[in-house]
Amino acid sequence: MAERTITIAVDAMGGYHAPVDIVAAVAHASRVGDESVYFILVGDEVRISEALYQAGHNPERISVVHAGSVVNLNEPAAVSLEQKPDASISVACALVASGVADGLVTAGHPGAAVLAAMEVLKPLPGATRAALASVYPTPRARGPENDRLGLILDVGATMRATADDLVSFAVMGSAYARVVKGLERPRVALLSNSREARVGPPEIVAAYEMLRAHEDINFYGNIEGDEIPKGDYDVIICEGFVGDVALKLLEGTGEAAFDLARSAYERKLAWRMGLRLLSGGLKKIKTAIDFEEYGGAPLLGVDGVVILAHPKSRRKAIGNALKLAIKNVSAGLTAQVADALQA
Repeated sequence: MAERTITIAVDAMGGYHAPVDIVAAVAHASRVGDESVYFILVGDEVRISEALYQAGHNPERISVVHAGSVVNLNEPAAVSLEQKPDASISVACALVASGVADGLVTAGHPGAAVLAAMEVLKPLPGATRAALASVYPTPRARGPENDRLGLILDVGATMRATADDLVSFAVMGSAYARVVKGLERPRVALLSNSREARVGPPEIVAAYEMLRAHEDINFYGNIEGDEIPKGDYDVIICEGFVGDVALKLLEGTGEAAFDLARSAYERKLAWRMGLRLLSGGLKKIKTAIDFEEYGGAPLLGVDGVVILAHPKSRRKAIGNALKLAIKNVSAGLTAQVADALQA
């Protein structure tokens, strides 16, 4: 039986460091990764070819598909996609929709990536909205691999969410935690301003009742914002506006703690001696809040594997995003999420 191959389309023009860092990451993956994985670089063929020439790569595992334009990060997503039908993100989505590629990675305009995926790949049956799922570090280890990363969604794909949307997010997030993290019954919590079921916006109150009655969701109830970092729950559900703010607050708090420790190190000898003893732990904190370690966030609810990397991503982050895309394709994530939504 022939070994199954995987092809990942990569938006080579997306992000602040495109195409050089994007191409370099793909070039490296073509030399060291699984030989059954192939890559398609999508974007300006001339610029991609120039970047490939500078990077050592395996030409047998990389191909280039030309795209005549790109949605810049400062442009309105919907208008730009309409005016630029040959934008690299749209072409990459079309490769997945047609079956030429199995998944895609982009560090480009997040809004454009979500819109293009919804329009070209189409939503999965039963998914009311797409949701961007992101991980964040927690003290608690979970699953067979002692994973210390919690999952929160949505973090920006849908600014406002109905009760039905929140339940859909819980179903998709639970499926992701089972498939990718190996958790049999992931613990799900709903982010609110109170633990009380009857307190909060109407959609939160309604979602609570729906989640409590849902047989396929291991629902633990509402949590408040201060409980997010503790990691007592595997999947946290919220609307995109709230999730985006919460995620940035977590990132900023971690960075601030690291900066405070560094400032203390510079000011007093006693603190300096103590912080030297804690240096290993501080390095772990810095690693834990570094988005480059995670690579990217999966967009759940569309018919295909889509990984959104941070627009500031460089080679390391893109390399990890590629690994995440390959893992999700290998695990059959899209089919598993679709089955969960249908059930």
